[in-house]
Amino acid sequence: MSDTKLDLKLLEELCNAFGPSGFEHEAQRIARDRGSQFADEVLYDRMGSVVFQKGDKGPKIMIAGHVDEIGFVITEIDKQGFLKFHQLGGWWDQTLLTQEVVIRPSEGDEKVVGVIGAPPPHVLTPETRNKVVTMDKMYIDIGCSSAKEVKELGIRVGDPAVPYSEFRTMKRKRKEKKDPEKEDSEEIEREVTIAVAKAFDDRIGVFIALEALRRLSEEGIDHPNTVYFVSTTQEEVGLRGARTAAQMLQPDIGFAVDVDISGDVPGAEGLVQKMGKGVSISAGDGSMIPNPRLRRFVLDVAEENDIRHQPAFLKRGGTDAGVIHITGMGAPSLFLGIPTRHIHSHHGILDLSDVENAVNLIVEVVRRLDDDKAKSFTQL
Repeated sequence: MSDTKLDLKLLEELCNAFGPSGFEHEAQRIARDRGSQFADEVLYDRMGSVVFQKGDKGPKIMIAGHVDEIGFVITEIDKQGFLKFHQLGGWWDQTLLTQEVVIRPSEGDEKVVGVIGAPPPHVLTPETRNKVVTMDKMYIDIGCSSAKEVKELGIRVGDPAVPYSEFRTMKRKRKEKKDPEKEDSEEIEREVTIAVAKAFDDRIGVFIALEALRRLSEEGIDHPNTVYFVSTTQEEVGLRGARTAAQMLQPDIGFAVDVDISGDVPGAEGLVQKMGKGVSISAGDGSMIPNPRLRRFVLDVAEENDIRHQPAFLKRGGTDAGVIHITGMGAPSLFLGIPTRHIHSHHGILDLSDVENAVNLIVEVVRRLDDDKAKSFTQL
């Protein structure tokens, strides 16, 4: 992984960009400018999703990653200059206190950094210390002492905010069995690159789609399909951009590329997918049951091409595939995931080798799909 072919500068730019649900334009411009270099045509829906088309024949394949990240919206400015807020997407309240956020004022170009306030332990009663502080009791402190000061910064009710966090990577050496299926397999050591950032959910999916598009273009890979690489919007608040984009495209086959919950941290026991074990190929989640023949086809492609992969299953939650698969007459669909630690927080952690495996898998799947294969997924 030390000699990765991934464009990590693009990944850094995407992850650091501002773009909560409904306010994705900064991050979406980055995706648009990149994808338009390699697409045959660029299409748009009216929800802000961007579609990069590659090819113009055969079955229509939709590969979606959502560009929105979880964030906040300012709901009140009190007399002392503190900001009340509401979530855009799902947060666990305990991850928020004392974390920094960046606000985009509706008036002016300067972003404002604030801190989600928390009282010091010195002033808490024993009863209060044992209680969880809920989001409705929290506030953002931007160093102001009045509502007038806040308004002078251009901040108004309805302005969005996101976690303040910068992309970075870490090198690690990892020992593991050469063949995980064999108890007596020899142990090997490999160097891995771990990435840390906000917004992996789901800039990593957009990034994977863009990297697969780039490879198809730069390597001149021939394929008998019309492939739509889609950077969707408002996934975190109801899969909305994927719904309108899929209605526009009417795909025959659908893929959602997103983060997956990594089952290798305390409290996540029972999840089979693990960070660093390859791209996860979902067996199901709360939004859909994947087409079993499509999933078998993708598993076969991974195995035939020595692409590291693993099974995955989520009892709750879903992805853009949840609406893609019920578009029109239906579109056999599948979720491909990157096991990520600490999603829906200020700092996600993932293994970039899983990302590379996902790109490789998508390229090989596109290369091998054709009209007969697409029809076989639903034939009786």
